[in-house]
Amino acid sequence: MQFVGNKDDIYGSILPATTLYPELSIAEFQRVFHFLSNETEAGILHHARVARITVNQELLDTVKPFNGLAGLSLERFDETETGDVLYKQAVFALTANNLVENQLSMNATVEATDRQEAIQAKADHCLVQYRQAIDLLLNAKATYRFEIV
Repeated sequence: MQFVGNKDDIYGSILPATTLYPELSIAEFQRVFHFLSNETEAGILHHARVARITVNQELLDTVKPFNGLAGLSLERFDETETGDVLYKQAVFALTANNLVENQLSMNATVEATDRQEAIQAKADHCLVQYRQAIDLLLNAKATYRFEIV
């Protein structure tokens, strides 16, 4: 196992921009999310695609009237960077959660109980980051308080 963000190989895969949403770089995901994984570039890319589809569908009705994420961000936050940052946070955090959950399913042994708890806490934290980003994009302000119980 090694840290995805500390791998010597910087992955070059890109999820291209769409009409409504910006381009996403797997290398940026590697730089932002530092958690243990032995995932291949193809594995990370797959989970990122699935996460992006989920986020895009969740935001579609909110983003469409603004002709894209940049328009929504400009209207709600008076600049376009906030929308990009929150969008990437949502997609990358959901991607990270999926990768960590996958790791949990592969590490289920009695000896790994403490490790399992630490990995589950990381997965839960990623879901909170995802929900907070979506909440801010949908409502332009935090409307929920997320706590892990």
